Amino acid sequence: MLLNEKILLVISPHPDDEILGCGGLIAKIKALGGKVFVIMFAVGNAKQIGGESSTAMRTKEVKEVMAYMNVDGYEIIYMDDNIHLKLDMIPRRDLIDLIESKSTYSINNIDPDIIAIPSLACQNQDHEAVFQAAFTACRPRVKKGLRNAMTVLAYEQVDNLWTSRIFKPTFYVDISDYLDNKITALALYATQMREEPNLRSIENVKRLSQLRGSEICVKAAEAFECCRFIC
Repeated sequence: MLLNEKILLVISPHPDDEILGCGGLIAKIKALGGKVFVIMFAVGNAKQIGGESSTAMRTKEVKEVMAYMNVDGYEIIYMDDNIHLKLDMIPRRDLIDLIESKSTYSINNIDPDIIAIPSLACQNQDHEAVFQAAFTACRPRVKKGLRNAMTVLAYEQVDNLWTSRIFKPTFYVDISDYLDNKITALALYATQMREEPNLRSIENVKRLSQLRGSEICVKAAEAFECCRFIC
């Protein structure tokens, strides 16, 4: 099977993006005997639309979510109020270096089979910055001892429904058996989820998963834009 015993690296601009975009994929990889690592770029204390971000609360939530999802390793690169929500101000070269080699779970360090990155179809400047850096970091490589990740996927989020660039899915993962895992993990990010009918509500995440599922005739799915697939 395509996802059996694979190593997945998820690049997440902020804690919760990894579950919103590919919580089902994470759960499925783990169920199929694979390993999952997550790089989260930034968290900090800041007011947000509909709530606030607290570094202490969010790092506590991250610990609970990562334990629930049974990931094999995760890291938060920046816990800094001056960087949170300002990743677009960091030189792209620095972000690329972190994804490629200068972080604990970089591409060079874990040699992933699958890399999941945020979609460019997003109004969030942090997501755009991380996409551009991650896409560059995933470029084909010929350096001795380093191989290319076989699959690079850009993941969708409910926030992508408000964007000037259309998200065009070309790769689907059936998460019918793992939707409950995704929803439970999101509920643990209590400070970040919003009340219905907000785009970031639990109910809306369920609806999007069911919609994507209907597109491939299953109960629930996650959709991705396939940047690379080698077989």
